Amino acid sequence: MRFNDIIILNCSENMNSGKTYTYFSTLPQILATHYDYVMKADDDVYLRLAPLASSLHPLPRVDLYYGFVIPCPSMNAFVHYMSGMGFVLSWDLVEWIGRSNIPVNNTYGPEDKLVGQWLNLGNKAKNRFSAKPRMYDYPGTNGRCSHELIPDTIGVHRLKKWEQWIDVLRFFNVTKQLQPSRLYNVSFD
Repeated sequence: MRFNDIIILNCSENMNSGKTYTYFSTLPQILATHYDYVMKADDDVYLRLAPLASSLHPLPRVDLYYGFVIPCPSMNAFVHYMSGMGFVLSWDLVEWIGRSNIPVNNTYGPEDKLVGQWLNLGNKAKNRFSAKPRMYDYPGTNGRCSHELIPDTIGVHRLKKWEQWIDVLRFFNVTKQLQPSRLYNVSFD
């Protein structure tokens, strides 16, 4: 899978005024390319694109809803909805959001939960997959939704402090191969 087969919105967590609907519903109108998947992600999540792409590779490219299922202890992707830390929809669902009266008439409220409701009301997203335990909250930030950093991570959520970002970047050796430059400083020591 090429990385350009996924388009990602990285946005603030306060998405309760229709921004998610606007994002998904306008993409088919403004993009000349049809992507396999579209992702919405919070701005306090560290995403690892190679593991994300690898995890999506064997999955269907239609009627797909993928992410970290809520509530935290659940592994059943059909019970509730995917957390706003980051979830993926297949392109056909993005097009459906733009055409259907279900989402357009229900855009105010906890938007990640609303997306799950739209899909349920429309009898959509027959292919649902939870990325647990590879998507999770930063250790110690959210009880049952968090655990220690693991090598095959897709996404770490709730990175609210610089120290948390630094810890995550160090764990995954993100800056190890960077050459020195006058354009940036990557020294975390």
